[in-house]
Amino acid sequence: MRRWISPLLAFFVLIVTWDLFVRFGGLSNLVVAGPWDVARTLTGETDILWHATWITAREALLGLMAACVFGVALGIVLHLSPFLRDATLPVVVASQAVPTVVLAPLLVIAFGFGLSTKVLIVAIACFFPVVIGTFDGLRSADPQLIQLLRSLGAGRARILRLAELPAALPRLLGGVRIAATWAFIAAVFAEYAGSDAGLGYLIARGTPTFDTSRVYAAILILTAGSLALYGLTALLERRIVPWERHAANQR
Repeated sequence: MRRWISPLLAFFVLIVTWDLFVRFGGLSNLVVAGPWDVARTLTGETDILWHATWITAREALLGLMAACVFGVALGIVLHLSPFLRDATLPVVVASQAVPTVVLAPLLVIAFGFGLSTKVLIVAIACFFPVVIGTFDGLRSADPQLIQLLRSLGAGRARILRLAELPAALPRLLGGVRIAATWAFIAAVFAEYAGSDAGLGYLIARGTPTFDTSRVYAAILILTAGSLALYGLTALLERRIVPWERHAANQR
């Protein structure tokens, strides 16, 4: 009960503070929309918001899935090949020095305004924590277990399957959780760069026209989507690696 009551209480305090700030802060509703204005927008513009949410969620989910597939594969390659690790790892790290807000317009110019471009932008923004989580997790395997498998005649592929991949799962899934929180943000940046639909498009169109209640509603939906995606990945982690939760409780 404490796990549910604490965030609900914090959310209630946040809403009350928000409402009091709007009522007594001396700001126009064109500048800061109140919670009740946002609630009316959420209930009165359901079709528009639902359609935009579906578009952005599809981009975020497809991009996250692509980041997981290529991130895990690259992490395994970096672990297995010292030559490729030395050649590729600096490039992977350097790729994160370019902000998504800068990279997105360049990719849109190069590849167009289609769904594949937005998925690519999300995948690029999300794949780094998956790569590093996979790579670090594979390196954290118990060396004694690896030595035992080698003494029993296990080859490189069997050692990877029986020892290194199970050891990598907690850090890999931790990287996926981090990537999940970035997926919706990257999708919004992709829509900012060029789109005619989606939550990012509603925010970009509503900001200069002072349609603040719709902008706030879109932001709330983005927040809820990120929290839901984070929660799903955390639940997946609990199902796949339950021993980590048990170890954490023991500590």
